[in-house]
Amino acid sequence: MKPGLVAAVDRFVARVDGAEAAQTAAGARVRKGIAVLVGCYALVYVAQGALHGSLVSPVGLIMLMIAFALYTSRGGRFMRDWAPVLVGLLAYAATVSAVPSFGLQVHYSPQIDADRVLGLGTLPTTWLQEHLYHGHTGPLEAFSVAMYVSHFIAPLVLAFAIWAFWRGRGFSDLLFGLLAVSILANITFLLAPTAPPWLAAEQGLIPDVQPIIKNALFDLDLNTLALHKGDASSYNVVAAVPSLHVAWPIICLLVIRKHRLPMPLFAAQAALTLGVVFAIVYTGEHYLVDAIIGVIYALVACCLVQWALGARQRTRSPVAAESV
Repeated sequence: MKPGLVAAVDRFVARVDGAEAAQTAAGARVRKGIAVLVGCYALVYVAQGALHGSLVSPVGLIMLMIAFALYTSRGGRFMRDWAPVLVGLLAYAATVSAVPSFGLQVHYSPQIDADRVLGLGTLPTTWLQEHLYHGHTGPLEAFSVAMYVSHFIAPLVLAFAIWAFWRGRGFSDLLFGLLAVSILANITFLLAPTAPPWLAAEQGLIPDVQPIIKNALFDLDLNTLALHKGDASSYNVVAAVPSLHVAWPIICLLVIRKHRLPMPLFAAQAALTLGVVFAIVYTGEHYLVDAIIGVIYALVACCLVQWALGARQRTRSPVAAESV
């Protein structure tokens, strides 16, 4: 038997998606009409953001997903399956406000020392900027912005594609993996806030780091995003270790491989992951050691999810055996 809460949620899903009124021709027209209206609103929302200095908004993407779910009579399932996303967003928002309000000490030196070891005496960010950055926004800088921003978009798109078109193969692993690694990271951010290279450079602890992301956003007329870059009131600027920019795509990569999703998807995700690692180090958003620790956190989160899912199966097996 299912636990009471799970059974109640399943009954809610059945009522929302399987209600008799919704299955009639008139009910289907109303549902699809609402879905189209939500979809139109989402498109206008995304378009307005793009025209006024923002990139594709995760909020707009989620509204498009809701429109699709309503149109295909899966609105209840969407609310049930995507609830962990809300939990993750709330946890991150709580961390953003907690770090400054708690007056926590920010750590600068450990990452610098570790990166100097990895760079054989030179910080990888410093070396890359000295050899690749020419003081203006070119293709490499535009690519770096795309890789940096993919953190907020690519996992959502992959999760929705799995949920909508691949019968949920790996959906739970992906969503709970992202949630687990995010919570582990948020705990770390509270225990030991860590500064990225650009912030250490502002404190004079390392050589100057060019604000490539901020400059490129202005050059690309993404002024709204550029104004928020580096603003501690907008996001947690002392969340360098671990790098969730790396941990999230690693989770996606592991899920694609485990559930044998199409090989081109695996190749695209692998290329995206490498691109993100390069971009965050090149632009001074993370140290190389932050990325390595992000990989470790992703592996730990995946192990925790697999252990939890395995424990659930083990507890259900005796019940199933008794009912035979």
